[in-house]
Amino acid sequence: MRKSLIFGAVWVATLTAAEYPGAHWERHTRLGWSEPLLQAARNYAATKKTTAMMIVQGGQVVDQWGDVNKKIEVRSIRKSFLSALYGIHVSEGHIDLGRTLSELGIDDRPPALTVIEKQATILDLLRARSGVYHDAARETAAMRAKRPVRGSHPPGTFYYYNNWDFNALGTIFEKLTGKGIFEEFARRIAAPIGMEDYVVADGRFAAQEGSTVGGDSI
Repeated sequence: MRKSLIFGAVWVATLTAAEYPGAHWERHTRLGWSEPLLQAARNYAATKKTTAMMIVQGGQVVDQWGDVNKKIEVRSIRKSFLSALYGIHVSEGHIDLGRTLSELGIDDRPPALTVIEKQATILDLLRARSGVYHDAARETAAMRAKRPVRGSHPPGTFYYYNNWDFNALGTIFEKLTGKGIFEEFARRIAAPIGMEDYVVADGRFAAQEGSTVGGDSI
């Protein structure tokens, strides 16, 4: 049975390998789809700050509106893609998830990481359980307000959606593999899955005055 996934405001149907679109997207017949409900989706999207929408089933476009060719900066998807890159290099034996920040020589601006914080492993960072609650790049005011107090949770014991963890993972990835994140993403993920518009120049790092660990944006 085909299952569907919801990503933000975009509905996407999971596909078998034979159903992926080729060089061009085909239009769906809309057989089995409700025209009133599709119109309701358009009406709802018009009340939100959406750039574009696509509804896809079986590798065919059921409906779309807005500028679907416009490149936009997506938020938080880098965590999934970066984790996927880690998975590739872990399976190839390039990365040991048990290595600690101390072993890797990872630190940050004063107040620097404590001895306990430096015991966080790469796996802790991937799970957002590092216990490192330092200033972080790409961190919103709301995230800063909710950030736990430094030293309040030892590594591995508490989940917090922590930009510092993901930023450090970018630094560590490049250090251990000797490869740039954006180039490696293009080669190992974007090209194999057929991403049409991604180019390496789309990726960039964001700085934060209180941190030396940059936030990567894919």
